[in-house]
Amino acid sequence: MTWNELISQESVDEMWRKYCMAVKDRNPRLYSIVDNHKPNMVGERKLLVKLKNKLQETELQKEKSAMLSFLKRSLKNARLELDFEISFDESEGPKRAYTVADKFKLMLEKNPDLMKFKQEFGLDLE
Repeated sequence: MTWNELISQESVDEMWRKYCMAVKDRNPRLYSIVDNHKPNMVGERKLLVKLKNKLQETELQKEKSAMLSFLKRSLKNARLELDFEISFDESEGPKRAYTVADKFKLMLEKNPDLMKFKQEFGLDLE
């Protein structure tokens, strides 16, 4: 390929939507990730998709080759690059608690009186 068309954020967004619709029925999980995480242009030919977790990155890495091929053909730019970055900003959504201690800490933020209850009854976090 020798394509080297200039691309714009608008054309990237349009092709990203088309790709999103192309995978909708084939892979609903991938569709959800692609639909919720749009690429941003970094320089003239690099696209960066910011993700929230490693699972999303793993799913997109599996599909990267097909995705990049589609974008290169659609945008007529053979030198296009696609990268993923995990960058979860806690202000973007609710805090998640995975351990018992984390869950208790989140509950304490909502109701500080829980600490008195825990101490009064000698409760242990398990």
